[in-house]
Amino acid sequence: MDHVSRGRIETGLSMIGLAASFHATGCRFVGNAIVMPFKTLFVVGLTGLINAIPFSSVWWFKWVALGMGIATVVALARGARALLLPALVAWVGTKIYRRYGEAARQQFDDWAAKSQAQASQVLNALRAVGPDTGLNRSNGTTGREGGANKRTAW
Repeated sequence: MDHVSRGRIETGLSMIGLAASFHATGCRFVGNAIVMPFKTLFVVGLTGLINAIPFSSVWWFKWVALGMGIATVVALARGARALLLPALVAWVGTKIYRRYGEAARQQFDDWAAKSQAQASQVLNALRAVGPDTGLNRSNGTTGREGGANKRTAW
């Protein structure tokens, strides 16, 4: 393996790592959006109870409720963004593909191959095998059938 090939592989692996990092961040945002309202209820309830026991005519826990409310709204917004942004990108890609077809996809792939050679290699490698199925897009088989069972690619 020469130096150029090794560099391309390392670049491709770093791009896959970046995608995995983005996925993990999105999952963390969605998880935080689910958990944060419960954390808010617990903290505000606990501080309200602590404020009510030795009540000195000052309801200071309202400031805790304000801060936790802001944190909850931010967590919900981040979670919504993490869910809606990839869905929006997929929807726009689908609409563009339906409108302009395979020719536009091939034109984009050619442009990506010229301008970002390492990225196009990673995309080609990812397109070669379907997710979770092991489906080989070049011949429509999983590699276990020996070509006997043809399937359409995703």
